[in-house]
Amino acid sequence: MRVIPGRTPKYMVIRDDLIKRIGRGEFAPGDALPGQRHLSEEYGVSLMTLRQALDELCDRGLVEQFPGKGTYVRAMPVPYSMGNLRSLADDLRARGIEVLTRVLGRKTVTVPDDVAKRLGIPAGDEVLRLERIRVVRGAPLIHQVSYLPQPFGGLLRDVDFEKNELYAVLAERAGAVAVQAEETISPVLMPERIGHLLGLPEGVPAMRSERITRDADRRPLVVDVAILAGNSVVIMNIREVSGHQVSYAVGDGTGLSGVGSSPQG
Repeated sequence: MRVIPGRTPKYMVIRDDLIKRIGRGEFAPGDALPGQRHLSEEYGVSLMTLRQALDELCDRGLVEQFPGKGTYVRAMPVPYSMGNLRSLADDLRARGIEVLTRVLGRKTVTVPDDVAKRLGIPAGDEVLRLERIRVVRGAPLIHQVSYLPQPFGGLLRDVDFEKNELYAVLAERAGAVAVQAEETISPVLMPERIGHLLGLPEGVPAMRSERITRDADRRPLVVDVAILAGNSVVIMNIREVSGHQVSYAVGDGTGLSGVGSSPQG
């Protein structure tokens, strides 16, 4: 039985504990929560108290209740912002959200013509091509290809990018610190191969992010091209007296909470 502190209302403690359990993936989007009687016994409370906690989760859009079928976890928004250079993984982990990286491949290739222009290097030069999938709360949401010119490509060729973030390794191994980035996001239709990797049909709406990251001398460090699952992306613009910040959140489109980091890095 889970211990319920005495001073805080029990239903609030249960609510917060269930939020944590959902956040760390114990109950994934689409999963049914254990039955109400099971949860009430687990927390040592009455059904009425347990239902208060579930009602709170419903009001927050975290779960959905279906009479006669149970309570199901909804896709929780995964917030991140375009307003800083911190990696997606670092930002989400700081919020207690599970994010994993799968490396699909890395190899030295002849730079594509369009990437060569963005990196400011001659056509025919070699670059390191790093292909990854970002998995958030167990769901693959972002396909990302990063192109690194020399000497960075050679210095980072043996790095385990399932455990290390690109920007951090660039700074540690090459002394190359990202200080500025230019990012363009546009709507596209999901390519067949990437859709297969993300578990989505070909041709569904998606978002394409192209980003050039530079150091203090405006030297291009990385060109990133990412495809984001369109059914989970909402773009928003936060306006303030001092200016504005464009950001977007990964979720089911029913609600947003907070601001996080860009999908690159």
